[in-house]
Amino acid sequence: MPPYDGTHERVADGPPVVVITGATGGLGAAIATACAERGFRLALVARTRPALERLAASLPVRPGSAVAPVCADVSDMAAAAAAMRRIHSDFGRVDVLVDNAGVEGPIGLTWEIPVEQWWEAVRVNTLSTFATVHAVLPLMVRQGGGRVISISSAAGRHRWPTLSSYSVAKAAGITFIENIASEARPHNVLAFSLHPGLVATGLTTSALSEIDSADPWRRRRARWIHAEIEAGRSVPLPRAVGAVLELATGPAAALSGRYLTVEDVHGAVRQG
Repeated sequence: MPPYDGTHERVADGPPVVVITGATGGLGAAIATACAERGFRLALVARTRPALERLAASLPVRPGSAVAPVCADVSDMAAAAAAMRRIHSDFGRVDVLVDNAGVEGPIGLTWEIPVEQWWEAVRVNTLSTFATVHAVLPLMVRQGGGRVISISSAAGRHRWPTLSSYSVAKAAGITFIENIASEARPHNVLAFSLHPGLVATGLTTSALSEIDSADPWRRRRARWIHAEIEAGRSVPLPRAVGAVLELATGPAAALSGRYLTVEDVHGAVRQG
């Protein structure tokens, strides 16, 4: 575990308590595994209990650490608040929130997508970030600090034609984290938007399975991802997870409020 950098006062001994939403997805599970290997105390949050329990049982938990599976839909304000209260009650604190929950949403020309499908994807992705952060921030403020790492996307920084609901929601999430970082800085809470890059897991793996899809937009998306990987423009999963761990525990105050790529994070570590 990287040394503590003094950006907020620790009020409890022992390994940090890390909450991971969307924990059963490819990236979420990889982050959970890396945290468990370092002896962190973990709360794993997802909507499907059997998958949560399988993940919890598979983790290499060290003596003295703990893993708590918490089944909740964090795009529901009440459910997200209840989940965070339960986690805080179980562990006594929350040091790091990894906001990783979300959905890809409908694919196609925006004017051909039913409004209800488009808006539902925006709602789920935006609220899963807002509801969880809204619930966890008072806990971090009371304990004297903490860190929020929101898993973002270049689609929110630039664009992603034919996946406009996902792109719009990620853009909202980036701006939300910028605001939270400013508001919470006096309380020693750091907040980051991290673009993990094109990682061969989770949504990327699912997309690649559609390379011969009858749907032209899904086929187009899959072939673009395949071409990016073949061109060497993907990010190895361990490197993406390493960036999350650096933001969770390493010197990072200067990065708070920023939209970051994996290279931004590792570059800051090298310069430090």
